Amino acid sequence: MHSRRVFIAVSTLLIAVLACTVGQAGPNQDDLPATITAQALTLQAPSATPAPPTETGTPPATTTPTVPQVSVSSATNCRTGPSIAYTLLFTMQPGLVAEVVGKHTPSGYWIIKYPNGQCWLWGQYASVSGNLSALPEYPQPPTPTPSKPAAPENFKASTSCTPGELFFQNLHVELTWADVATNEEGYRIFRNDQLLYTLSANSTGAEDDTTIGGLLIILTPGGPTATPYPGHKYSIRAFNGDGNSPARELYAKCP
Repeated sequence: MHSRRVFIAVSTLLIAVLACTVGQAGPNQDDLPATITAQALTLQAPSATPAPPTETGTPPATTTPTVPQVSVSSATNCRTGPSIAYTLLFTMQPGLVAEVVGKHTPSGYWIIKYPNGQCWLWGQYASVSGNLSALPEYPQPPTPTPSKPAAPENFKASTSCTPGELFFQNLHVELTWADVATNEEGYRIFRNDQLLYTLSANSTGAEDDTTIGGLLIILTPGGPTATPYPGHKYSIRAFNGDGNSPARELYAKCP
């Protein structure tokens, strides 16, 4: 049906063109067939169908991780509450990442998950990421009853000596012990009952360089193996706000 209408239109146009050009003389009459053909092709050419609109995709939305996480820049203790009065449960090391489940804004502590449950992490060296707005505020647990720390165990000394001036020898002492206390604030090291060092909590070793009188050792009854002999006595105590642990003692001498 469409082709028939096109044919009628073309025929009508052809008749009109012939009527307008009859009797006209001139060289342009030679172009008449080409003109009619071009106009007929124009009428028969189907109109261009517009392309359907292209559907534009929506870029995926970027989201911030919703689970808060924490890492530390220095070894940090994690306790049962927000101070050293609470029991030490875990020491978080740099490179580890833990999930944060709560906060205690007044003390700056974060409540985190650790392998055995939850603990309170000091925020001094902590870096926290994620959605923090939904974190619950934890109430402070009751303060534990104060107690003195446990004494360190396995207190040992390794020594080495080099010749010194006159009858003295240079004595190098390396002290080690097992940290078994969970509520200590630190350790105090004594040499001959005089305070030598105050160390931080969780410490397990210290060194000392001093001298020892070689002539006195020789003149001591029993020789260098006499106990005690004129050497140096070392002792150690753990301490906290409630007091000191029992002391551990040893004598250091040249091998």
